[in-house]
Amino acid sequence: MTVNETGTADSRPADVEPGLFARRLEELFRTVPGPNGRAYSAKAIAQRSTARGFRLGESYLSQLRSGKAKSPSFRTVEGIAAAFGVDVHYFLEDGAAQRTRTEIDKLRMQADTDIQLAAFRLAGLSSDKVSVVNELIKVLRKQQGLPQDPPDIPGADQAAK
Repeated sequence: MTVNETGTADSRPADVEPGLFARRLEELFRTVPGPNGRAYSAKAIAQRSTARGFRLGESYLSQLRSGKAKSPSFRTVEGIAAAFGVDVHYFLEDGAAQRTRTEIDKLRMQADTDIQLAAFRLAGLSSDKVSVVNELIKVLRKQQGLPQDPPDIPGADQAAK
């Protein structure tokens, strides 16, 4: 038996594997940037969900996040997905989860004004000059102990060849 959205006992079978749901929810909290570029709080997501017509309490959301509550209704899953701005299938399908991670990476880059500024400064440079900058970035990433390219960067495999 689990706890539902209203805090009462619920014997519904989980629509989503409980451990997987909690892990994916936690991943959204860690990676999706809010309007200010920082991660969302449970309170902000509960408010965003409720504002979108999916009533969700902050304490229930925290229980889902920790894995204490294990059987969210599909409506709750829809509300959480809407609050984060991701497809509900992120919680249900591995392929959708990977596509969502790629979209989150793009959102994080868009939220970072330094990355935007660097990209805008590249506009208009010849392709050989852009290649020089890309090589410099790889050196800087290596100096900081990072991989040459961020994981799942679109087109990185083709650019390396």
